[in-house]
Amino acid sequence: MSNTAKTTEINPRSSACVASTEDAAPVYARRMAHVIDRDKWAGTPDRWPDHWQGELQCGAYGSRSCLIFNYLPETGGGPRLHMHPYCEIFIIRTGTGLFTVGDRQIEASAGQILIVPPNTPHKFTNLGPGPLETTDIHENGSFITEWLE
Repeated sequence: MSNTAKTTEINPRSSACVASTEDAAPVYARRMAHVIDRDKWAGTPDRWPDHWQGELQCGAYGSRSCLIFNYLPETGGGPRLHMHPYCEIFIIRTGTGLFTVGDRQIEASAGQILIVPPNTPHKFTNLGPGPLETTDIHENGSFITEWLE
């Protein structure tokens, strides 16, 4: 895999350039702020208007990250076993989850942050009582997931 960037000028007046590499997301030479409205990332904004639920692949905005906002109102539930070729960071905002990370079982509650290393099988479930809300940060501009079950 090469890290050599190929640069293409987008707008000569503003000198905005995008550099593409063999990495999953482009690298932007000019900084630009983006404001992304909820209706662009929320899966069903009307279903739970008081809770965050959805995802955003931020590579389209020049970031090397993706976000998942989970709201699991019922005990149980959560993604099945999978892994990524990059780190995933879980910020537990509300509730308690049981995380399987490799061969470990980790209970994490509101206020804690769990970091899963690259290429490590993981999953989680809501232990209850009450909902589990997490913000998950993928350290890549687009999702790459290998489902293991």
